[in-house]
Amino acid sequence: MRTEDDTPLADRTLLVESRAGKDALAAISRSFPPRAPNEEALFLSFNYAEVPVGRRFDCCFRKADHSDVAWVTTTVIAVTQQFGVGWDEIPHGWKTLVLLRFEPRVPSMISDLPEAPGWYDQPVSLCISDREVWETRTASE
Repeated sequence: MRTEDDTPLADRTLLVESRAGKDALAAISRSFPPRAPNEEALFLSFNYAEVPVGRRFDCCFRKADHSDVAWVTTTVIAVTQQFGVGWDEIPHGWKTLVLLRFEPRVPSMISDLPEAPGWYDQPVSLCISDREVWETRTASE
């Protein structure tokens, strides 16, 4: 078990691979509630710590260009993995499929991501974090 407090500040980011395609959603998202227009199902890479459902983040930014940032409240709504079982957290070290709510709307950098049938289909291209994490990462560039 690794908590956020046990994780270096600069590493506290959700690593986004892609949007989940229709086949992936049909196969493994049975534990998800119906999606609202401001929600998106995303494949995440290996997670930095245990992150509970309900956790809120402040921004999305490009992994290759941290200056390209969207300030949007992002909330973890639901989490599952390859077995389609709902979890109450994004577990440390796991790749997961998550349902995220973006307020007020899904930013274009998220909606423009390619859809994929599963993990490993796309490289990590976006990060989701808090302002303090983003500031720490951009200060070190």
